[in-house]
Amino acid sequence: MLIERDGVRLFYTTLGCGPDVMLLHPTPTNHAFWLPVAQHLAARYRLTLVDLRGHGLSTAGSGAITMEKLAEDVHAVLQAMGIGRAAFVGCSIGSYLLYEYWRRFPREMAALVLTCGKPQPDTALNRERRHEWMRSAQQPGGLAKFFDLMADTLVGPTATRSNPKIRAAARAMMDAMPLPAMLAVQQGLMERPDSVPTLQTIQVPVCAIAGEEDQSSTPPEMKAIAEMVPGAEFHLLADAGHYAPFEQPETVAKLVGCFLDRNYRSGICASATGAKR
Repeated sequence: MLIERDGVRLFYTTLGCGPDVMLLHPTPTNHAFWLPVAQHLAARYRLTLVDLRGHGLSTAGSGAITMEKLAEDVHAVLQAMGIGRAAFVGCSIGSYLLYEYWRRFPREMAALVLTCGKPQPDTALNRERRHEWMRSAQQPGGLAKFFDLMADTLVGPTATRSNPKIRAAARAMMDAMPLPAMLAVQQGLMERPDSVPTLQTIQVPVCAIAGEEDQSSTPPEMKAIAEMVPGAEFHLLADAGHYAPFEQPETVAKLVGCFLDRNYRSGICASATGAKR
């Protein structure tokens, strides 16, 4: 399905039935990143998988792809679907934008799962690296080399070694992103604000999932979520990198499903039962 917002075409697809859950992928992949997890959750949730602006079948528009734009895009998808409140599950940039979403649309958020998406902003060293990636990507053959680097670093070494098809599938998804979109996303990532202060304002159930091998959102950085959000859960996945949900879909689906069953679905089902009475 497609909607238009701010001159941008946004693609999303749904599967399953039940309470609404939004699944937001990392860069530079697309909605297919969540399909291995979604197949385990679709029996009891209606899952909406979005191609974020500049990814997959969604266009990039003009200017940097900021967390503000991404949050507004996801909000537009909810409005188009007539969803008043949902649970949100993000990975990497899919989690980064959820901090902004909480600042803008907290009443729409019933529960949050933040996977491999630290609340801290880019360090000076990270910004320097992104500038170098952007310069290199604009050279002949540079974008393919950038995607190769992302596949090599974002998929954990254990998954790459034990099941090379995971790395290959992640790399294949990246080819849908054109150069202007890649540049716009990297600019937006550099500009993202410090969301650590936001953690103490979150008033819905939160689950943080970190990958032991993740060098982009390290376990200590992710642990800050559990330390600062009252009652938040924290799970550390052994042998998992930044793309943990794609590397270990059954494990992540079990963690997400159990968390949502306890903190989201049970309340909705209880309300529905009460309403029927």
